Amino acid sequence: MAHAASSKSPQFSSRFAFIFAAVGAAVGLGNVWKFPYAAGENGGAAFVAVYLIGLVLVAAPIFVAEVVIGRRGAASPPEALRRQAVEHGKSKGWRIPGLFGLLAGLFVMSFYSVIAGWTLDYISFGARGMFSSFTAETASQHFDDLKASVPRLLFWQGLFILATLGIVAMGVKKGIERAVTVMTPALGVLLILLVIYALATGDAGRAIEYLFRPDFSKLTPDMALAAVGQAFFTLSVGIGGVMMYGAYLPKGASIFRASGMVVAADTAVALLAGLAVFPIVFANGLDPSGGPGLVFVTLPLAFSTMPGGDILGTLFFFFLFIAALTSAIALYEPVAAWLAERGISRIKGTVIAAFGSWLLGLLNIFSFNLWKDFSPLGFLPGLEGMTFFGLITNGLDKLILPIGALIISWFAGRLLARKAVMAELGVEGGLLFRFWIFSLRWITPVAVAILFLVNLI
Repeated sequence: MAHAASSKSPQFSSRFAFIFAAVGAAVGLGNVWKFPYAAGENGGAAFVAVYLIGLVLVAAPIFVAEVVIGRRGAASPPEALRRQAVEHGKSKGWRIPGLFGLLAGLFVMSFYSVIAGWTLDYISFGARGMFSSFTAETASQHFDDLKASVPRLLFWQGLFILATLGIVAMGVKKGIERAVTVMTPALGVLLILLVIYALATGDAGRAIEYLFRPDFSKLTPDMALAAVGQAFFTLSVGIGGVMMYGAYLPKGASIFRASGMVVAADTAVALLAGLAVFPIVFANGLDPSGGPGLVFVTLPLAFSTMPGGDILGTLFFFFLFIAALTSAIALYEPVAAWLAERGISRIKGTVIAAFGSWLLGLLNIFSFNLWKDFSPLGFLPGLEGMTFFGLITNGLDKLILPIGALIISWFAGRLLARKAVMAELGVEGGLLFRFWIFSLRWITPVAVAILFLVNLI
């Protein structure tokens, strides 16, 4: 049943188009500040080693599972899940997790578009040669003023949403494939240029030591959970984007090989991002643990003291913008495809997705100004003082995405017939397949359940 519909599904022209799209979806703003900081604060190379183990044992198997489900179903996530559940004699209700995934994607886009809008503001700032005028006071003030200005936030958020809408509305080949085959390589080129500049002009030795020198005294259960959690969230699994791109992966392409390339590329970007950021941070005596503040306050301050700082700063924020845009495409596409299956044109479907995320985005925008002191669920223990922005981001990270991953691992590992899965993967058993199935059935559910419970405590 699922295969009968596959010929009607649009497809990427090659597996490389899928790889570019999936890498673009996985590489986002968090790669630039979250991974380098987490690695440095949790034992450097020790953290990286546990992260890689978590990537292989937990995150990558779920990624492969999403691609398998997507390509077999040849449809949007809700429809792909429904088709294959019915094919295996199960309830049509399996489409419900797919629908929740679509909704989760819009919630992600609601705050992602706001943060991505900040990068556009800083691109505009740097293009006018303004980084050179920054002082410690004005750098912080600029960021505070941006967050306090509802019109500025709305403008930049709207511009980013329009850019994403324009690409998705043009379709799989003319829009998404053309965009990612240009932007994802450009992302890599920009990152390499930034790394070269940072290593040449910054404190390369200290940055490399901070990121890669093993400190096994920090090899604790908390560190291990942090590393596995980072591995889990880095590949954008659990909300349907990977499954949607899987539906567009040509039948002849090896899922294992393509997925492996995506995982390797995402890991390389995370490590290179650290080498682009921390040499500059240490050379200027800045705090490496600043998270978003590091990117939008301390780094711009560093650019003001560097030769060619305005150019470097503009390129850096342009890199962030592209990383955000390639990720955002994967958030709208599943919604647009699902609506298209219901007779709504792609353009209208994309506009609906964009409008929904824009409305939800107002909650995030107002969290930085008009409602910054409003905690809608502050009467609940542990949620005191948490704004809408905090509720949405924490709810997704600690609740929605883990549940989505558990559902995917159960569906692919236990519901789908083994022969059907082997046929989709193009294998007849073998060590890799047996390891993948074992991970989906046992390792991944246990690891994700532990993360889920720890996050709730």
